[in-house]
Amino acid sequence: MSQADDLPTTFDRYVIERVLGRGAMGVVYLAFDPRIERKVALKTIERPAGGETDHELTARFLNEARAAGRLAHPHIVAVYDYGETGDTAFITMEYVRGETLAAHLALHARAGTQMSPLAALRWFAQLLDALDYAHGSGIVHRDIKPANLLISPRGECKVADFGIAQLDTSKLTQTGTLLGTPSYMSPEQFTGDAVDARSDLFSAAVVLYEMLTGVCPFAGTPGAVMRKILDEMPPPPSAVVPGLPAYVDALVMKGMEKRPQERYAGARAWRDALLAALAADVHEDAERTVHAHAALEAPISTPPMQTRLDPELVAHLEKRLASHVGPVASLLVRRACVGATNIDMLRERLSAHLLTDDARRDFDSLAIPVGTGAPRTIGTQTISDESVNAATSRLSTLLGPIARIVARRAATHATDLRAFHTQLLDAVPEPHREALRRDWGIDGD
Repeated sequence: MSQADDLPTTFDRYVIERVLGRGAMGVVYLAFDPRIERKVALKTIERPAGGETDHELTARFLNEARAAGRLAHPHIVAVYDYGETGDTAFITMEYVRGETLAAHLALHARAGTQMSPLAALRWFAQLLDALDYAHGSGIVHRDIKPANLLISPRGECKVADFGIAQLDTSKLTQTGTLLGTPSYMSPEQFTGDAVDARSDLFSAAVVLYEMLTGVCPFAGTPGAVMRKILDEMPPPPSAVVPGLPAYVDALVMKGMEKRPQERYAGARAWRDALLAALAADVHEDAERTVHAHAALEAPISTPPMQTRLDPELVAHLEKRLASHVGPVASLLVRRACVGATNIDMLRERLSAHLLTDDARRDFDSLAIPVGTGAPRTIGTQTISDESVNAATSRLSTLLGPIARIVARRAATHATDLRAFHTQLLDAVPEPHREALRRDWGIDGD
């Protein structure tokens, strides 16, 4: 297959749709696999006919397929197949819609904006999950950088490009081989010392620093970059972006220690430290909320985390949020529950943590079940599940997916069916209220 500007229509069994990217080694296409009817990313290189260096490029291409092919993890781009046909070798991979973290950072740079620290830490926790899994499978990535991290429309971070990964069975990456992207390489990669999983942690710390500050800590000519990585520590992130919490500085700077043994022992240990710091931050936020209410002479009778929110509804929201943001979901929910007076407020707060329209639509589409048990008792009156379901159905065309939440909330506060319907009217746009009043037999104001 030619990799000129003329786009091929088919390759092997795949139907080519468009070019996703081009590099020094080859081309990545968006393709369709008619056998299993799914879109895939098809990464190709021309098979060399020449010397030892050319053959090593092909060997590294196969190494990528073997490395990623071992791994089945939600935050690692899946590899489905490797093959060779004619003068071309190819890898069939999971197609991830979205953009690279590098593109995301560039967009912020052009707009003069800063990435949300919480978004950075959320993606970083997902990266650590992926690295913990890869390292446990005997694979060191060796080229962790923003260009090799994909951000899906749902807000998931996925690790890609295992082309120079070190496998426990590989002979391609021996000690003394200089491989990687200079600004993100660990000191031991520059010195040629033995490289293990802690090298990936150094690179990950550089990526986190850049997410938090918008600045790569090791920039310049290759010689200047090497000198900085071997001999200099950058200023802590809070010195670049004032206001970042102290625990962020500690997490980043420990990851960028020059000596591997002074970094975190592994990705899981780092992730545990991150989640513990976030949990402590949530607790401090709760304490600040208590003090703020006290200062306003509005005493809180119960601790802020003990809200009146229905635990079942909160659990449903947390489960859906976790599908987007990973292990930090429980911490985000705890933070959002502080001072939240109803489930709508909680949903709105949680939705704000989703960075893409697709993710927000998916989160907002969650239909929270009302249940099929006995009628709900409010004082001496009852609002049956049948009435709640009927109201939900009636309101769904007007309010969309939040109709069920609105109906359930109204049911928990209403003293009778008329009060229930009256509360629902307040949530409906004015032009539609009259028709509902007639349907429900409620006199106008």
